[in-house]
Amino acid sequence: MKPLHAIIVAGVALAIGCVTPTDTGLAKRTAGGPSDKGPRLIQAGPMIGHVGPGEAKVWVRTKRGSTLTATATQGGKERNRLSVEDLGNGFSVLHFSRLAPAAETRVMLSVEREGSATETAKVAFRTAAAPSDTGKVRIAFGSCSKVSQFNSGPIYKAIAGERPDMALFVGDNSYFIIADGTDKHFSTTGPTGDWTSPEAMTARHLTTRMHPDLQAMFRSVPCYAVWDDHDYGPDNADRTFDLREEATAVFRQMWANATYGTDSIPGIFSSVRNGPVEVFLMDDRYHKYSPQKQKDVTAATGEIWGKAQTDWLLDGLKRSTAPVKVIANGTQVITRSTGGEGHRREAQNELQRLIAHIEKHRIDGVIFLSGDRHYSELHYEARDGHPPLLEFTSSPLQQNQKVGPLKNRPNAFRLWGLNGNSYGLVTVDIPEPGQGTVRLEVRTEANTVPVVENTRCASAWQLSNLRY
Repeated sequence: MKPLHAIIVAGVALAIGCVTPTDTGLAKRTAGGPSDKGPRLIQAGPMIGHVGPGEAKVWVRTKRGSTLTATATQGGKERNRLSVEDLGNGFSVLHFSRLAPAAETRVMLSVEREGSATETAKVAFRTAAAPSDTGKVRIAFGSCSKVSQFNSGPIYKAIAGERPDMALFVGDNSYFIIADGTDKHFSTTGPTGDWTSPEAMTARHLTTRMHPDLQAMFRSVPCYAVWDDHDYGPDNADRTFDLREEATAVFRQMWANATYGTDSIPGIFSSVRNGPVEVFLMDDRYHKYSPQKQKDVTAATGEIWGKAQTDWLLDGLKRSTAPVKVIANGTQVITRSTGGEGHRREAQNELQRLIAHIEKHRIDGVIFLSGDRHYSELHYEARDGHPPLLEFTSSPLQQNQKVGPLKNRPNAFRLWGLNGNSYGLVTVDIPEPGQGTVRLEVRTEANTVPVVENTRCASAWQLSNLRY
């Protein structure tokens, strides 16, 4: 894959060319410009991406021939160390550096084009805290968003209202579908569909990205993403997918993660740190070779992350100084629920290698976050002499489902579970070294914790219970 190009901008201005999509009506147009007619100059976004202790990324798509300027402000002072990464086709990521950590930050974007009114947009966020063994971090996450097929996405308004430190989109963030208007229009399996060209992939991603109910969230919460099959290719696609490289390029064009893979290992995985938490964002598609698609492997010998990415994860876990280590993956990792994709069902040796590594090196505070299943659950597996195995699955963000009981999904280690539109919220609160809590809870479209079958869908642990 060709590398993306970073352009250092003197005076923070860059002229950007792009293809013109449909008018989205998401930006503010400044009065008195040359013309108030025609397509919007800001065609998608802005969206806050990766935010570190001293840096931040803001993603945006602008109209061909536009000039983009931007200013970041902290404490009333401008912080204008900026470079712009031109991703092509009108997509750009603004990279702000030399920011103060754990500080409220505002970014003002302005887009101008001859013959059009100037448009402006604002985003606001808090920069990440420096790595520490204390602090409070809140992480929202979820998967399976068919929001492009519905008029509303109230769960995103709930996340925006909560304003967590970051939001993790853990797969099926858009749904590649046949999209031909037939009875199978929304099917995710077939010889043709959004997955058969990078242009169609991009269009489907944009249909989701431009949904009005997502805008408040994108402009106030740092967003990260990993993919699953439906925003990678057709149903259950693995590394043999013909357009794997094209799908990777499109995904990188649509998100503003900190990094994607390493110099020697391709893929969309990365890690980020905020105060006492390190998040490992895993790629469950690029290297996958599964018995669900391939006859020459079994549930024991199949791969989801592949050896090189697994090596990267094991090394990162061992090196991490964070009291809490979050592993976020598109499919389930440790849960014993039946059906669907996941390590227990497709890559058992890979999973056992991970667990053995955690035990051997006595790695504390590991929590798994996952999606995919169109239901939510909390898996808790006690182990003698070791911290428990915890996996919080959250799905769907939007599939027009009401919250209700979870039926016919056996898992003897499930503490609670439910059907329905929701998101997961992880709160790590460590006021003193070694002392604090980790809370895992479901939030509904009303941003409340549901009670399902007389069980409140929230659990908390003392940090000491997650340590060796």
